[in-house]
Amino acid sequence: MPLDAQAIGRGCAGKITQANQLCGLELERFKQALADGAPVTVACTQEAPLFKEVAENFPQAQLTFVNIRETGGWSNDAAAAGPKAAALIAAAAEEMPPISLVTLESTGVALIYGRDEIAIEAAQRLADRLDITVLLTKPGDVTPRSLSLRSTTTRCHHRPRAPSSCSDLRAMAQPRPAI
Repeated sequence: MPLDAQAIGRGCAGKITQANQLCGLELERFKQALADGAPVTVACTQEAPLFKEVAENFPQAQLTFVNIRETGGWSNDAAAAGPKAAALIAAAAEEMPPISLVTLESTGVALIYGRDEIAIEAAQRLADRLDITVLLTKPGDVTPRSLSLRSTTTRCHHRPRAPSSCSDLRAMAQPRPAI
């Protein structure tokens, strides 16, 4: 994957160091960067376990990972992906607010949202334990596998300031037998 170090440098504060085998032959460079004490951002999440293990020997290490290869580098336009890589790296340096969690308790009802037979298969696996509704977007030739699943609706969605578009949504429900 080609990297445009100049474009990345324009978008990121700090020292930019490029490596091709940081997890292998160039691992000493990584250790030296950790020893320097400055925050280190590694643009490789694939080898994050190795880098974290090495960083355990540097208690002062401030280590961040960002995935620029899969999110910005593997494409026909990889050579021009420098600004996107810079934005991804800069975003990784930003403090993220804590993720709030919501505890949900099912009362025996579930919605499966999908686009193909996989959603139908999941519904059939759960149908003996839960009341299931399957919502399919762009279902194409997907048809229910049993007579108890039935087509119920088609909706159009309109967004402000955008051309209106109809999305074919097919909801299929399989009610649980009354006890």
